[in-house]
Amino acid sequence: RFLYRGVDLTDLEGYYLRSVPSAYAPAMEQDDELVLYEDWFVRYMQQRERASYFISWLLALQDRGVRLINPPQAASVLQYKPFQLHALRKAGAVVPKTLLTNDVAAVRAFGAELKHVIFKPLMGGAITRRLDEVGDDELEAVVESPVIFQERIEGDDLRVMLAGDEVVSAVAIRTPSQHLDFRDDPVYSGGDAQYESVTLPDEVVAQCRRAARTCGLRFAGIDIKRAPDGRWVFLELNSSPIYLDVEWKLGHPISRAIAKLMCAAQ
Repeated sequence: RFLYRGVDLTDLEGYYLRSVPSAYAPAMEQDDELVLYEDWFVRYMQQRERASYFISWLLALQDRGVRLINPPQAASVLQYKPFQLHALRKAGAVVPKTLLTNDVAAVRAFGAELKHVIFKPLMGGAITRRLDEVGDDELEAVVESPVIFQERIEGDDLRVMLAGDEVVSAVAIRTPSQHLDFRDDPVYSGGDAQYESVTLPDEVVAQCRRAARTCGLRFAGIDIKRAPDGRWVFLELNSSPIYLDVEWKLGHPISRAIAKLMCAAQ
């Protein structure tokens, strides 16, 4: 049986998994640099053991037929952004021109070809940045690990919420000025963004469904750019998207859709 803080969770029939716990090296910021704790290795190993317990429990629930939103395998796989791009292309979606590399010469050639290039880590965890803001010394560090470089797509930032096969919310995120990465916008992070409901073309809805299915997602947040030239350009999928602000301000029934998925027959 599985107990969590004294509560018996063995006989659950549905579970909404906000995120998959993962181990990381604990660090603190000191003099504008990240410094590891002295006991970082012990803390890391303890986190790893806790994560192993939680994931084992979730996998056991899934094997028993419990409806997980989303299954731990899907949430784990979705950390890998190159696979997301594969899933989106397979779904027939338009994606930005992309280069994944740790070759400095290839990055420079890509930047010269497209002019406006952004970059971000393969597993997330950092704000998107512009390539033309990077000095030569910093660019040379790319040889240590591959990075995603993409053409910058102008236009509205759209967030689509897909529950099962149903689009339960599609909004354009409105802030006074457009940032390269809306997560870095203080208006958005402060909870003051406004949202405008958007109607998606049927083909874009179908692409959302196919991409989520390829990634094994029953509930997904999908980020899309509506470019000035009319293109709907897909950026990425999220297995645990932030949505309550949209729900509160526009009344979109996102939580209800998740609950219905968990209660649905297998």
